[in-house]
Amino acid sequence: MGNGQILHGSHNGVEVLYYRGDVRHTLCVALDRYLQQLLQQPNIHGFVVDLTRAESIDSTNLGILARLARAMQKAKLPKVTLISSQPDINELLAAVGFDDVFTIVDEPVAAWDEPDEIHALESGGPANGRLLLEAHRALMNLNEENRVKFRDVVKAFEEELKSSSSSD
Repeated sequence: MGNGQILHGSHNGVEVLYYRGDVRHTLCVALDRYLQQLLQQPNIHGFVVDLTRAESIDSTNLGILARLARAMQKAKLPKVTLISSQPDINELLAAVGFDDVFTIVDEPVAAWDEPDEIHALESGGPANGRLLLEAHRALMNLNEENRVKFRDVVKAFEEELKSSSSSD
């Protein structure tokens, strides 16, 4: 499948994200912006993320999903449902503790509405670096095991941001 894409749709207040292919950090700026706008709306009743056609997901995208899970918890909305029938993806989800903060099922859903693609935005610079840092901090905050796994990554992002801001 190659290049990754994220599509979105909704049905009766339940938002659906469809991940396809190799989903990398290049989609994070657009996804984060989309989710921030969506989470401001009062009529959200739930969230489903369909990973059945994803080949891989990088840690930044996992962090964005962790932030989504926390936002739904804070809003006292149901847990985000992740749909994944792929053994490699399921192993990754378990390895980062997603089974504690998401409902994970293996049954795909039919597209409720014609999904639209979330197109990658131009990324780079300090804003992108902060998003990468925030996403990895969200992964760290899921559990103690992740705190250890992602500590060095977060430290590297913090140092990179510090050095880029001091060179401006």
